[in-house]
Amino acid sequence: MKKKSGINRISQLIRFLRVSKLLLWTVWVIYRERRRVLRARSHGNYEVQPDIEVLIKVLTEFRHTAIQLGVLMIKLGQFLSSRADLLPESALVVLTSLQDEVPPEPFRHVTEVLENELGQPIDEIFSSFDRKCSAAASLGQVHKAVLASTGETVAVKVQRPYIKQLIDMDLSSLRFVIWIITRLVDTGNFIDLWGVYREFRRTVYEEADFIAEANNAKRFAEMFENDPTIYIPKVYEQYVTRRVIVLEWVNGIKINDYAALDAAGINRLEAANHTVRAYFHQFFEVGFFHADPHPGNIFVKQGSPPQSPVIVFVDFGMVGSITRNMKRQIRELFVSLVTRDAHGMVGALEKLGFIGKNANLAAIEQATSLLLEQYYGLTLSQLRNLEMEDVGPELIDLLYGQPFRIPAQFAFTGRAVSTLVGVSTGLSPNFNFVETATPYAKRFLGLDAKGASDTAQEFLRQVVESARIAASLPHSVERLITRIETGQVEIRLANLPLNINANGTKGSRIPLTLMFLGSLGGGIYLTKAQRKAPAWFCLGLAGLTALGSLLRNRE
Repeated sequence: MKKKSGINRISQLIRFLRVSKLLLWTVWVIYRERRRVLRARSHGNYEVQPDIEVLIKVLTEFRHTAIQLGVLMIKLGQFLSSRADLLPESALVVLTSLQDEVPPEPFRHVTEVLENELGQPIDEIFSSFDRKCSAAASLGQVHKAVLASTGETVAVKVQRPYIKQLIDMDLSSLRFVIWIITRLVDTGNFIDLWGVYREFRRTVYEEADFIAEANNAKRFAEMFENDPTIYIPKVYEQYVTRRVIVLEWVNGIKINDYAALDAAGINRLEAANHTVRAYFHQFFEVGFFHADPHPGNIFVKQGSPPQSPVIVFVDFGMVGSITRNMKRQIRELFVSLVTRDAHGMVGALEKLGFIGKNANLAAIEQATSLLLEQYYGLTLSQLRNLEMEDVGPELIDLLYGQPFRIPAQFAFTGRAVSTLVGVSTGLSPNFNFVETATPYAKRFLGLDAKGASDTAQEFLRQVVESARIAASLPHSVERLITRIETGQVEIRLANLPLNINANGTKGSRIPLTLMFLGSLGGGIYLTKAQRKAPAWFCLGLAGLTALGSLLRNRE
C-alpha cells in the first residue's frame, strides 16, 4: 500500500494560525515603533527613540518560532535582518544568526529523495556519500559525495520534505496578514508590503526549483568564463531535477574564515577586491546578480601564484535582476556618490522610490551633504569603527528617522549589498569601497576613453550637475544662467582654476560666450568619440547658454 504523503489538514490549520499570529504581531510592532518615531520627528522632537526592549522581545520570539517552523519563516527572518530602514541596528542583531541555526533533515529523508528523483539506489549512483551534511539552509541541505561512474567529488544538494506545500501555506498566511494590516493602516511610507510580497514569492519559488538553479549556475559560468579571479562550479546536468542538484565539489576556504586565509597565505585585500569587482560587474554591467552572498556561499581558493585568491561562488538559487530603467537611476545615484553631489543623491533616491512622500527632502539633503563631506574616502572599516556619539544625532537617525523605505524590486538587492559590505570589510580593514567603485562610475559617464584628460572629466561632471537644473525648464533657465555668472560652474585647465568675467579680469566669472563655445566644442568632440549621452549633455547646455544669452540681450 502506497504511503500517503503530505501534511494533514489539522497540521495545516495549526501552522496557519501559528504563522499568521507570528507575522501579524511582528509586523505590527515594527510598524508601530517606526510610525511613532517618524511622527515625533516630523514635529521637531528628535529625542524620541524606538522601544528597543519591545523590538528585541518580538524579534527573539520570531527567531525561535522561525527555526521551529522552518522554510519561509527563516527566509523572512533573514530578509528582516538586513532592513535598517525598518529596524534599528541593536534589534537587527537578534536575527543575524538565523543563517547558521537551520537544523538538517534526517539522512533517511536524503536517501528517499535521491532515489525517488534519480530512479536508482543511492549506492549505485555514488561510491561514497557523507551522511553528515556540509551545509544546511532553509530549503535544502548539501552533502559531499563521490560519483560511482567517474570518481569525481561532488556536492549533492537535496530539497527538504514538503517544500512546495509549506511554501504555499506560508505565503497564504503572509498574504492574509498583509491584507489585514493594509486594511487597518496606511503603510505606504513604511514599506511596500504588497510589492515585497510579490518579489518574495517570485524568488522563493525560483529558489525551490533546482532546475532553475542549475540554469543560473550555467549563466554565471558564462559571465565569468574569461575572468581567472572568479570560479563557478560545474553542473552535472544528468543529476539535476526539481528537488536534486549535483555540482562540482570545490575545496576552498569560507570567505570569513580569516585565520585559515592567513594560514594559506591568501592576500585578503585582493580577495575583497575580486569579490566586490565581481559584484559591480553583475550589478552594473550585466544586470543579473547572485542575491545571497552570505559567507557560506562564497569561498576562496589559491590561484597562481598561490597567494593570489580565486573567489568561488556557490548556491545560485536566489538571484536578482536590474532592469534598464533601474540601471539609469542607479547610475545617477552612483555618479552622485562619486562626485559628492548630495542634491543628486537625494533626487535619485526619490526617483527610485526610497524616500516616502512626506519626507523632509531639504533635511535629508543637508544630512547627506554632511555625510559626504565628513566620511567620503574613508574605508568601510573606518566607518564601522566610528563612535556613534561622534557622528551626530542628525546623521545617526537619518535612515530610521525619516520616511525611508526600500522598494520591492530592491529588497533583495539591498540585502546582497549589505552582506557584501560586511564581507569585504571583514576581509580587509583597508578596503576602500569608493576607490573600487570609481572606474565603474567613469564607464557609466563615458569618461574612460583613451586619452581623456582630467580637465574633460571635471568639465563633464559640472555639465551633468548643470543639466539637472536645466531639466526643470522653462522656470529654471534664469537659475542656470545665474549659476554660470556667479561662478558655480567653473572650467579648470591644467588643474588650475581659471575664473574670468565678461571684462576679462583675473579672479572673475566665466562669460556666457566662453561657456557656449566650451559646451559646443565638448559636444562635437564627444560625438566623434561615440560618447552619445555626455555629448547630448554638452550640446544641450550649449543650446541653453545660447538661449540665456538671447534673453539677456533683450533686457
